[in-house]
Amino acid sequence: MDKLPVLEKLLCPAKGIIFDFDGLLARSEKYHYLSYRQVFARYGHALDEKEYYKYWTSLGLGAKGEIKRHWLDLDPEKIKEEKKTIFSRYCEDGSITFYDEARDMVRLFVGGSKQLAIASGSSTSDIRAVLRRAGMDGVFQAIVGNDVAPKLKPAPDPFLTAAELIGVSPPECLVLEDAEKGMFAAIEAKIPVVIILSQETKGFDFSLADLVFDSLGEFVSCLKKMKIE
Repeated sequence: MDKLPVLEKLLCPAKGIIFDFDGLLARSEKYHYLSYRQVFARYGHALDEKEYYKYWTSLGLGAKGEIKRHWLDLDPEKIKEEKKTIFSRYCEDGSITFYDEARDMVRLFVGGSKQLAIASGSSTSDIRAVLRRAGMDGVFQAIVGNDVAPKLKPAPDPFLTAAELIGVSPPECLVLEDAEKGMFAAIEAKIPVVIILSQETKGFDFSLADLVFDSLGEFVSCLKKMKIE
């Protein structure tokens, strides 16, 4: 399948591009896992890495799902608060970096007419910390973290909020994602979605996406063949 004409059909009319953050722009998924693993270890629970990428990263079931699945007597809100302290440290100290291809991808849009936004399950302050270190601060017109949207993916709220903040109607946006929960959120928001597979999300079912790329490198290569306005 020649993906270029399909991407052109999706991208050219779009007035807004909404990016996922974790796993698409930043090498952060591992650090989410490591942060939660440290917290659960305090309470005697071993967080399995494979289960994490399936139930947390892809499906978005989060701490509440982990606690329910393993019958743990823990408060999910307390777990999330303790995790945030650890994860924020990773964001501030430079452990979490931008993918080189992600930097190339975003720069292809800078200076054009399309409004750019981030919609993520990470906090806005953590996202901004990573952007500053990557030299990408001020590039995005809106950043929707978990402290901005009322519900997280797979609910449509992060994408709908991002679209509202950049002043573009949802159908005139395009979502770039790497996870199932993001795909379902985009579909629910009635926004076309392109999936760009990451190491953590390969092997999952993305048949409902408008277009799927096997890697960020493949997507950027295709993007460079287009005239982006």
